[in-house]
Amino acid sequence: MGEAPCNLLEVEMALDRIEAQLAAELPQHMRAFATAYAASIAPPAAPDLAGRASTVSVAKRALVHPELADRGLALLRLAAPLVIERDGAVATARGMTPSWATYAALMAARDAVAQARFGRPSREVLMALHGAAEPDVAEMRAGVDGWRHDDGIGLDSDAAWSALALRHGITAPLAIVHAAVRPRAFVVVPGQEVLVVVPTRATSPATRFAVLHELGHAVGNLLVAGTLPRALDEAVASLVARDVETTSPIATAARARRTQLAARLAMVERGELAGDSVAPTPPWALWHDPGAQAAYVAAEAIADRLAAATDLRAALATERAQIDRRAAMGTVST
Repeated sequence: MGEAPCNLLEVEMALDRIEAQLAAELPQHMRAFATAYAASIAPPAAPDLAGRASTVSVAKRALVHPELADRGLALLRLAAPLVIERDGAVATARGMTPSWATYAALMAARDAVAQARFGRPSREVLMALHGAAEPDVAEMRAGVDGWRHDDGIGLDSDAAWSALALRHGITAPLAIVHAAVRPRAFVVVPGQEVLVVVPTRATSPATRFAVLHELGHAVGNLLVAGTLPRALDEAVASLVARDVETTSPIATAARARRTQLAARLAMVERGELAGDSVAPTPPWALWHDPGAQAAYVAAEAIADRLAAATDLRAALATERAQIDRRAAMGTVST
């Protein structure tokens, strides 16, 4: 951002070198990350190259060349958050005990890095990369009774995936690992390899939703080659997770409440709502996943459009092209 355009060939050669090294290092890292998560141990550090300021610089310079803009944007989505989070002041603030006072210090540290690297606050940078706009905020709904209670309706995650793969024409295999942790998807190679960690039992609406949500991430990332912007990735996950609403009608109300909570947390992130009016301490997502709340809200509107599509693969490609065009031409590229 703010740098003079440079030689196309020079940037392309730099991109080639970075992409080749990351292609060799990232899949191994993601597999190790998934293994550590399933075992409830500390994850390995991301490859050093992914979080270097020089990597961000190459990605930003690529954005000014139409021939390289899609590659530059994909690299920036990977590198920009890591550059911000690896900064010494950010790491120190993130290591403090979470409170709303320390959260303010953490966000100030993130903003300082983002202003220096991108010329704007961290939240603006991340939201542009995620493909999200500022959400409208509605009144908060009450909790949903029975959402986390065992209702005797089980979910076979392997069978659920087989049905999803058949429905959407996915031929790439999915690795499913069963462990006593919250469900989580790991994109090893976009469009080719995804690993999902799921619990051995899913007998409450909340747990079935969580499993289907992560399987939805696998659907999106195996249907389309290349990385997905966060809002679109979450939209596919939401679309697939809506299947739980066929057996648990309360899931519809739970979805509305989640969306409203995400909108309110987005207000907290932009300083328009006191954090302690939402939760006594900062939720994990605000502390470790900044800028994502608006993406969750945007995802629901995108999921509504995807639900009406007859060809999910084609609809995803269309949505991604629109998001990428806005991101490359807007906040990220200036």
